[in-house]
Amino acid sequence: MPAKEPGYAASLKPRPVVEYVGYVYRPLGYLVVRALWRSSLRPEHLVLLHGLLGVAAAALIARGDWVAAAVLLQLVTILDNADGQLARARGQTSRLGRFLDTEVDLLAHLAIFAALARVCGGWVWLGFAALVLVLSLDFNLSRPPGTGREPSAGGAEAALELIYRLVFGWQDYLIGRLEAYLGAAPRWLRVLLANQGRSTQLLLLSIALVAGRPCVYPVYLVILAAGLALVYAVRIWRRIATPSLR
Repeated sequence: MPAKEPGYAASLKPRPVVEYVGYVYRPLGYLVVRALWRSSLRPEHLVLLHGLLGVAAAALIARGDWVAAAVLLQLVTILDNADGQLARARGQTSRLGRFLDTEVDLLAHLAIFAALARVCGGWVWLGFAALVLVLSLDFNLSRPPGTGREPSAGGAEAALELIYRLVFGWQDYLIGRLEAYLGAAPRWLRVLLANQGRSTQLLLLSIALVAGRPCVYPVYLVILAAGLALVYAVRIWRRIATPSLR
């Protein structure tokens, strides 16, 4: 383990568009990195920890302890920012870690929406579907070309990759084909999607919980997804109607 703590910049993931709430959560995540720098904890341990805390927050939502759940979700967000920063700072980034992070996040989201369904009703699963769509769009419009195409190392990584491909692979494929057909997405759309990332989503849910209106959050997601569907309908229409783009 290097004796010298890394600089803040070395822990950041380069992104073409910044999620604005990251200006708060990334420095907080870096404080966690500094605290854990000489420990034996790996980034994957942080992933599992914030996944468990996400499930615990879901249990609090189901019980009606909404303010406590909101506080816990903010801790989840800080640790979610810290795991990647720790991996980059230590040179411990891996495909296994990326797959694990994505799938643990999905399980936490499932638990949270199961709790919201208990409070608000089964219609909130429309909000869950909208959240998955928004996060998938953000990921595919912001990731560098060729990401995730490295050969698997086998073992646990191969198992996590298989799960990823079954759950998310078809979404990545369809979004990739659609974007290739439409051409480069406008910057304003990239900015919008980047600022609907997971950190922002957990913040919005926390605000709804503290306000005592948790059911507003899935409504917001459904409206957001409907707006994005309209944006893509217009982009497709313009692509079909503009001969120079064919």
